[in-house]
Amino acid sequence: MPTLPDQGPKVVFFGVADNGYCLFCCSDGCIKTPTPTPAFDDLGRRVFEVGPQFVIVVEGVAGVNGNNPATSLQPVPPDDRPDLQIENTEDVGIGPTKGSTKVCDLGSILDGGGGVPGINPPSFDPSSQFITDALNDFACRFEVFSPGAPCTFVDNTGEPKLVAGGTVQFCDGVAFNAQFPLGLSILSVKLRDGFGNTGPAAQIVLHVSQ
Repeated sequence: MPTLPDQGPKVVFFGVADNGYCLFCCSDGCIKTPTPTPAFDDLGRRVFEVGPQFVIVVEGVAGVNGNNPATSLQPVPPDDRPDLQIENTEDVGIGPTKGSTKVCDLGSILDGGGGVPGINPPSFDPSSQFITDALNDFACRFEVFSPGAPCTFVDNTGEPKLVAGGTVQFCDGVAFNAQFPLGLSILSVKLRDGFGNTGPAAQIVLHVSQ
């Protein structure tokens, strides 16, 4: 079956939760707190204000071709890229590990692990081995969750819930094994089905502060 650009799975949520996997108001003490109005940049990308610890969340559904997202976080032949394809414009890591080109160096920051190289400007160029390695390096830090047992909490019921009704969810507590630089980072993501078709890219902006 030939692959078709942008006909694959669609991203229905791409954003961040706090380090308790909560999207907004998950305790009784904040029930009366107004839901914050989302911020967007000039290109229409959602902007998330985050501290040093957060969780990246991606949810996807079937795209134009009707095929659901595949779920491999490891290289898949023939292009040896993962089904979750996510990248950042900025180098991730701390000290000598910042922007490390070693793939899947999953040790803690204190152990010298966690570096992921940035791709700036954003690109999914299929001919670039550097991009392939960076996509694999980022994806292997995620876990796959089903709609019946998602990683996220969206209210104070204490029950895990999807954010946007995806058929699959990917979550990564990135701050626990990596460190984003202060300031702005632009994250891009695509999902792929089991036939190798990728869907359209989605982007968010992270503003990381102390």
